[in-house]
Amino acid sequence: MKQVLILSGKGGTGKTTVAGAFARLAAPCVTADCDVDAADLHITLSPEPAERKKFFGGKKAAIDPARCDGCGRCLEVCRFEAILPGPFRINANYCEGCGVCVWNCPAGAIDFREVLSGTWAVSPCRFGTFAGARLEPAEENSGKLVALIKTEAVKVAEAAGVKYLILDGSPGIGCPVLASLGGVDAVVVVAEPTVSGRHDFLRLAELLKAQKIRGFLLVNKWDLNGEETARLEAAAAQYGFPLLGRVPFDAAVVKVLVDRKTLGEEGGGEAAAAVELAWNKLNLGLEA
Repeated sequence: MKQVLILSGKGGTGKTTVAGAFARLAAPCVTADCDVDAADLHITLSPEPAERKKFFGGKKAAIDPARCDGCGRCLEVCRFEAILPGPFRINANYCEGCGVCVWNCPAGAIDFREVLSGTWAVSPCRFGTFAGARLEPAEENSGKLVALIKTEAVKVAEAAGVKYLILDGSPGIGCPVLASLGGVDAVVVVAEPTVSGRHDFLRLAELLKAQKIRGFLLVNKWDLNGEETARLEAAAAQYGFPLLGRVPFDAAVVKVLVDRKTLGEEGGGEAAAAVELAWNKLNLGLEA
């Protein structure tokens, strides 16, 4: 089984659109949405309804008024202004779950309770199996949830004996991206031909170089700025990133996504043809 991770330097570059198209072209396969902060791959893959399992990613403090003697020690040690006086209680929205108040409470009146941080599920979709997760609003530990959903996706893929596990990663280079990198065979970086797009690509390229992970470049909307496309491709060549292809601007893509379909699923189009060529080139490269 080959693990292919699609990344981008920022959101909105077409990363998830490419991931959905790759899932269709690799079918039957297992697909996982590792962008748990803003999960949306399920919109085009339309997985079957499944029972969502709870993810407890952290803890928060809670004062038991029956055990609290009102000493105020918690108010003194909390650096996040989460302690409310008279009677002492904790504002859960401010609590960072550090546990300092719990350890410093002489009366042992503060409990450290697990909090629901998100949900996840694995279910069939029309291209195989889909694994998806979502963080609750304002919750943290997205990297931990990504690691969980990816582990589950790998289990399903190995059990099913599929050839590919397609992973839609988070934008940027933060914790969710780091959690999704383990064990991947290739990373496809989707980048736009702008100055900021090149800067974002270079950050990802440095990360993949440090991790010794094979990277590929796919330029989206390349025809909007041919000069910047050439600079982007030159930068990729310096890092040893093969060019998978150039995807032109294609207004038909919007209609496909509005219809909740993957690129190329409702027929042809210049963008769909370019992404399919990129997939074929990647497939040959991974088999070599």
